[in-house]
Amino acid sequence: MPASEKEPSWREIIAAVSLFILCFLLVASLLHIAIRNPLYLHADMRSEKLVILKRLKTQISSAVFGSSHIHNGFDPRAFDSVLDGSPAQTRTVNLAILGGSQSEQRSMALEFLRNLQAPPDKSACLVMLELNAGANFQTGHLVHPRSINIYDWSTVRFISRLKNTDMGFAQQAGRIGFALIAATLHYANVGMLSDKIIAPPVDAAMMEHDMEHDRRGLDALDYDPENGAEENKMIAQERGQLELKAPELYPGNYELIDELAASSPFSNVSFVYFVYPKLTDISGTFNYPDEIVTPRGHTVPIIDLARPDRFPSFYQAKFWHDEAHLDEQGAAQVSVVFAQQLKAWYTTHGAPQRCGG
Repeated sequence: MPASEKEPSWREIIAAVSLFILCFLLVASLLHIAIRNPLYLHADMRSEKLVILKRLKTQISSAVFGSSHIHNGFDPRAFDSVLDGSPAQTRTVNLAILGGSQSEQRSMALEFLRNLQAPPDKSACLVMLELNAGANFQTGHLVHPRSINIYDWSTVRFISRLKNTDMGFAQQAGRIGFALIAATLHYANVGMLSDKIIAPPVDAAMMEHDMEHDRRGLDALDYDPENGAEENKMIAQERGQLELKAPELYPGNYELIDELAASSPFSNVSFVYFVYPKLTDISGTFNYPDEIVTPRGHTVPIIDLARPDRFPSFYQAKFWHDEAHLDEQGAAQVSVVFAQQLKAWYTTHGAPQRCGG
């Protein structure tokens, strides 16, 4: 074999691979700088909520975040009507997202605070977070823009703190493994550049539905008679078998509040954790404390609405689209009680101060 055609040595192969990796990382970093805020790259359902936030940011001072239970089940109109005239009066937008997770609601809450404007009246600024939303997206979203665009290292760190000593090794590994894979795709800019160049349009029909009648982000569902018949059977079979389990609280739940408070452009933003009902609660649910105190001293109420023993009226088939999602009538009822419970907590613990005051 001529000398010019000899096989490359291992040293040359390693040098070539290292150069490729270095060039890849450099190009990926430059693309990341060009993209700026990946949260605004198109992601079905989240992009629509971000447009709603931009449209309403001069009109609202509070927001609720979470998964489909809240996307379909929190009515800002009903919630705000209870707080009107009280020290906690506010105007709220529903920024929860179908299929949402703790990672996504953190990103959305940070973005809400970046857009927050001090209200001209005495309104409170409330950031309300679904305490029991899943940590990560479902596995099917691992290579979806919903996850790739937001899983930076700060998100990975947050996910790594959503565990405690009671959690099994397999669950811990699966939780952090999802975050690490999504972060690798994030920093490799998978799909980001094409989305930056050719951004798909937002779903205009969805936005019209979620904004009409002043819904402010509520995706209202109708009662389904077929589901209702099955739900009535389940309620009859399971009622009276309630088991209260120890609550699932993680260091990340406490630390997130401190992170959000530090990022807020205004003082006196108030934070609330809440748990929303599902029909399956009638056989077993968690017994959460009334509040938690974060490492930096923020006292945060936990409004636990997933308690059939306390709120039996919620657990009627006529208020449900399916066993996990309220219909529009049920959303209004639960939102009213949510506001009443929060108002009562503030009566005992002191009303929120004026946002920015």
